Amino acid sequence: MNILYLSKSKLKHSVNAVYIKGLEQNGIDVIGFCSSRKGIEGYFDAVKFLRKKRKSASNIIVGYDSPGFVMLAKMVGRKRVIYNALCSVYERLVVSRELARPFSPKAFYYWLLDFLAVHSADLVMVETNNQAEYFKKLFWVKEKKLFRAWTGVDEDIFYHNAYTEKFPVFTVIFRGQFLPESGVEYAIKAAKILENENINFIIHGGGYRTAEIKKLIEELKPKNLSLMTDLLSSDELRTLMQKCRLSLGQLSAHPRLDRTIPHKCYESLAMKLPYLTAANKGVLELLKDGETCVICEPANVESLAEKILRAKNNRQELERIAENGHQLHKNDLRSKILAQKLLANTNLL
Repeated sequence: MNILYLSKSKLKHSVNAVYIKGLEQNGIDVIGFCSSRKGIEGYFDAVKFLRKKRKSASNIIVGYDSPGFVMLAKMVGRKRVIYNALCSVYERLVVSRELARPFSPKAFYYWLLDFLAVHSADLVMVETNNQAEYFKKLFWVKEKKLFRAWTGVDEDIFYHNAYTEKFPVFTVIFRGQFLPESGVEYAIKAAKILENENINFIIHGGGYRTAEIKKLIEELKPKNLSLMTDLLSSDELRTLMQKCRLSLGQLSAHPRLDRTIPHKCYESLAMKLPYLTAANKGVLELLKDGETCVICEPANVESLAEKILRAKNNRQELERIAENGHQLHKNDLRSKILAQKLLANTNLL
C-alpha cells in the first residue's frame, strides 16, 4: 500500500519524520513531497505531485504546518486526507509567538487557514487530548475527526548512549526557543539561587526574546550558568544533552502548556535523561510525577530550585525516574509503535 505524504515543512522535521519512518517500518510505502519553492509556486508543485501520484495511493497524509496543502490534497488528490497538525497555526503564531494580536485581521487569517484545513481533512492528528478539546471549541470540529497522536522523536538522532561521560559537576540543561511559555527566566533565576550548591546550568536556545534573556543574565550574573545561542548540529546537541544530569522542560504558567508537549520532553525520554517540568496539563497527559518525571509549580522559581537541589541530592531516585521515562519511550513512543496506533485507529490499511 502507498501513502502520499506532503508537507510545506521539511520531511526530516521531527513531527513528519517520526510518522514517515514509523509507517515505513510497518510495511507502508510512503511517497514524500516537500517543495523547496515558497509562495504560490510551492502550491503549483504540490498540485503536479498530487495529479501524478494520486492514482497509486490509497491515502494522503499532510504534514506539520501545512494547512494550505490539506485543502489542495482534498480537492486534487481525491483520497482520504489525514492532517498531522500537532497544533494549530493560530496557536503557534498568535498564542505562542505573539506575532499578531487576537481578533486582529492577521490573527483571523491564521484562524481561517486552520479552520479550512481542519474541515477539509478527514482526520486531524493533534498532540494531546487537551489540544483536541481546544480544536473542538476553536474550530467547531467534531470529536470523531480528532486523533491524539504523540509526537515522538527521530530515534536515529536522539537515543541513549551509555558511553557518553557526564559532566563532573551536576549539570542542568534548558534547551529550546525562548518563547513566552518556555519560562527560561525561571531557570536563570534558579541558577542564581543555587550558585553555591555545586550545580551548573546550561541555557541553549534562541528566539525573539534572546536580548531580554541576555539582559536578565547580565543583571543577575549567576556564576554557574553558561548561555549558548549558537546553532548546534543534531549530533552536537545530543551529546551536550547526554552529558547533563537533568533536563528542564517548559516552566511557565502559559495557557498553551495546557495543550502541548515540547519536543525536548521526547528527546529526554529517548536519551534516558531525567526530565523536570512545570506541572501543566499537556505534559501530564503523558508523564507522571515521581515515576517518569519530576514536577515543580508553574512560574515558581523557589519550587524549581528546590526540586533541582533535591534531584542532585537524591541520585538513586533520579536514576529510577530516568529509567522509567526511558522504558515509556521504548514501550509506547517509538516511531513504529506510534505509526501502528495510527494505522489501527484510522483504518488506513
